[in-house]
Amino acid sequence: MKALKIIVLALLTCVFIAYGIGFMVYQGIGNTMMNQQYYRSVVQENNISGLVHNELGEMIPEIVRDGLTGGNPVTAPAQKAAVDAQVSLISTAITDALDEAWIEQQVLLVTEDVVNLLKGEKRSLSAVIDISSKLTVIEQNIAEGLDAFSDAELMAMFGAPRAYIPTISEQIVGQLGLPKSLVINDLVEDNAPGTIEMILDYMGAVNTAFGIVFWIVVVVFLLLCILFWKVGSGLQWFGISTALTGGIFLISTMYFSKLSAIESVSGTDLDSLPVSSSVIENIVSLTMSKMNQMPIFFIIGGFILFVLGLLIYRKQRLANLA
Repeated sequence: MKALKIIVLALLTCVFIAYGIGFMVYQGIGNTMMNQQYYRSVVQENNISGLVHNELGEMIPEIVRDGLTGGNPVTAPAQKAAVDAQVSLISTAITDALDEAWIEQQVLLVTEDVVNLLKGEKRSLSAVIDISSKLTVIEQNIAEGLDAFSDAELMAMFGAPRAYIPTISEQIVGQLGLPKSLVINDLVEDNAPGTIEMILDYMGAVNTAFGIVFWIVVVVFLLLCILFWKVGSGLQWFGISTALTGGIFLISTMYFSKLSAIESVSGTDLDSLPVSSSVIENIVSLTMSKMNQMPIFFIIGGFILFVLGLLIYRKQRLANLA
């Protein structure tokens, strides 16, 4: 009978540990992906806006060149020089307009919208990135760049003299086809239809599973431990199970805080990403530090319950001897 109790309780303990690890993952997500301060820390401490700005600086010239040439190679020296000048002018105008401060504002705007969605405070994304003011800045930057060219150079490139610089810059911006705004919800639905609804359904299920249901599981497991082993031994078993759950999760987060471990498990070459390994390491370290709070609580709480159970067990044993 005692062996049967141990087997049953061992199986229940495995279920409790698995559920507890899931709960700590859920809490970790709450401290990271569902916390706007986490995104602020990631963006500001790792200069994410600067990284995005640099990446745009590398991408935009190729996009502009393809737009000017239709993707066809230009080999004639005079024509190639004219295209190179236009690419440099337009690319610089765009990257200067989309400065790092503006990029940071837009990133935080979008992340705040995502956080509110994940928390269930809204059913769709409502963030809109306003680009209209930046179109004006791009046009001004192009006009300033064109001012450095002579009438002959402008005639060769655009077929118009310096007097038409405002018109030329306006036409260039119009030909870029940049939208006046970006509606994030529309972008998500166009590129990944149904994603938002899927996330909402998933978060609803997770909130239920690791909300009140988790605490019911904890109470039921505690009562079963006490029922099987009485109060003292039951609290010891429950305390050890709780501390073990926290320990397993804490060891896991410590393991995955190493980039080599992430690469080994995911099969991803992090060096191939357009972000330095030091930045990725900082983000991973911050994320794991946010996820380590709950397992530490489990370990401390489990130890306290174990000691309490041990004291009760000894007191009961002394009372029986007396």
